[in-house]
Amino acid sequence: MPRHGAQAIIRLTLRSLLVAAHLLLGLLISLLIDVLAALGPPRGRIVQWWHRQLCRCLRVKIHVHGTRPKSAVMLVSNHVSWLDIPVLGALVTTRFVSKSEVAAWPVIGRLARASGTEFHRRGGGANGTRRLITRLTGHLDNGQTITVFPEGTTTLGATTRRFQPRLFAAAVESGRSVVPVLLRYGPDPETATITPYVGDDMFVPHLLRMLQRPRIVVDVWFLDSLSSEGSDRTTLARQAQHAIDTQLAKSPPELLPEREPALPRHRLPI
Repeated sequence: MPRHGAQAIIRLTLRSLLVAAHLLLGLLISLLIDVLAALGPPRGRIVQWWHRQLCRCLRVKIHVHGTRPKSAVMLVSNHVSWLDIPVLGALVTTRFVSKSEVAAWPVIGRLARASGTEFHRRGGGANGTRRLITRLTGHLDNGQTITVFPEGTTTLGATTRRFQPRLFAAAVESGRSVVPVLLRYGPDPETATITPYVGDDMFVPHLLRMLQRPRIVVDVWFLDSLSSEGSDRTTLARQAQHAIDTQLAKSPPELLPEREPALPRHRLPI
């Protein structure tokens, strides 16, 4: 075996063990988070620290553009990968909205529940959505930021899909602003191409491919906030998507030409 091939295998093994150890630490924290929050920093800060350390394990370098919100808002972001969650979670103390199936996933589901993630059941109907909006409105009223991926699915990151307006009702009902967020991965075309979690991608193989990259750079734009006062959910959804699309047109990701825009299947039912 060539020397550089052996070194690559050793490097991948060590990085995989580091990430596995951090996931296990997260599992332990999830079991003790109520005690830890009572004795030390609040739950949100504990979760934010864990996200930051995960990004370090994955060698993710985050470049922030714009101003991170200092008060409770609804963050709405384009959705490219499962990595979007630890990236945003490392930058902002926030609750996420995820599909209900995630709650049953080994380790990840427990971590999501412990972090305060709100789950939405696919096909739950209007009543289920109404209950979720009520919970999200309550979090905003209590001064907590929430993060929504209104496309409802992941994409290659070069364009956005239509933003579903339903959950924007929480911003309207609470009177909180909406902050559009754009995520763009790189720095090179190969990294930008493998980072999207779309089509038939499976988590473990996808994670291993990402661990082979020397580093992953993600640019995060916090765009101008949108007032919900006197607005409605459909208008806010359109304004947020327009803001993200406008910035995306200025700073599109560089993708390898052979990457086909596979039909996204990793849908979030929002």
